Amino acid sequence: MNILLLIVPLLAASLYATPYTEFSQAYQAQRYDKACQIGKRLFAKERDEKFLSLIGHACLQADYIDTLAMIQSRLRSSKSARENAVIFASILLQKRLIYQFMYDDTDISSLTLPISDHPLSHAFVAIRDDRFTLRSKTPKIIEFHHDDIHYRLYIDRSNKGRVTIEAEDADHHTTIHRYL
Repeated sequence: MNILLLIVPLLAASLYATPYTEFSQAYQAQRYDKACQIGKRLFAKERDEKFLSLIGHACLQADYIDTLAMIQSRLRSSKSARENAVIFASILLQKRLIYQFMYDDTDISSLTLPISDHPLSHAFVAIRDDRFTLRSKTPKIIEFHHDDIHYRLYIDRSNKGRVTIEAEDADHHTTIHRYL
């Protein structure tokens, strides 16, 4: 009976949880995929640039890079919002330039963009500065290091031609990032 008295209020509270509460809980728990999905539903009505920046950060962490295009266009009122907009736009452009390099061998060595701590930025810098090893030409596979992380970048033709970045840390833990 005591357990029932505890569970009923929790269930009732969860039924009335707002999307903002759900977003906050997912974001704080670093469940960025879920936070991004919730944030995309809130995006159209949201005006708070700090909250929009949090949505953008969640989507960036969850590798939903294309969502950043919508978000960055609405970040303009404050200095920090404009800085976030530049970072989001730069990562979008870096993604496109990496595609051009991987598919078309486009030379990006003369380009200078703001750099972040995102794997796409690390890949962009490695390609731009010619600090990578070409492991295969067809399909194109390149490898590079940044800090203590070994990166492997390739086109995954079995997955809609996505550019894929595998990041392996010193403990051999691999994180896979896929970008369409």
